[in-house]
Amino acid sequence: MAPKEFRIRKVLVIPLLLCALLASALLGISWCQGEPPARLVLPVSFTLLFTFLAVNILVRRLRIDEKSVSQRRLWGVKTIPFDDIHRFDATQVRNRVFFALSTSDRYLIFTNAYADLGDILKTLLERIPPHNVGAEIPPLADLPPLRQANVIPLWLMVAILGAAIGLQLHPLLP
Repeated sequence: MAPKEFRIRKVLVIPLLLCALLASALLGISWCQGEPPARLVLPVSFTLLFTFLAVNILVRRLRIDEKSVSQRRLWGVKTIPFDDIHRFDATQVRNRVFFALSTSDRYLIFTNAYADLGDILKTLLERIPPHNVGAEIPPLADLPPLRQANVIPLWLMVAILGAAIGLQLHPLLP
């Protein structure tokens, strides 16, 4: 089996990147207009927050190969060999699902934010013995729940940052 690598869904990545870019633009415009430092606190905070989240989400990967499953995050890679996995479970809270791969001393957790979630679950089900798989996993593999609720606040923030840039530039327009 060729290794498979999965990323966070683009529907989450795109608005988060736009938020980071717009927050940076707002900060740059505010600074160039000579705003006092107290008025730069919010643009600086937004820029730092959205840049950190964007980098984190862009780096995050789930890789499944012949022998193991690995999760690459901002702070390194966590790998669990299939032979060591004792349990594969899921906990669902509304439309958000947390999947846990557990060994005797380690665990790896991922959510339904990944693209091709059905393929991830089916690939793991092929590799993990059935007696180690929780009863809730196979139905989720057949009909993976997608959480769209995170997208709405991100697009709302894109609109707010765009409006803030417009208001900041408005006095300069003829």
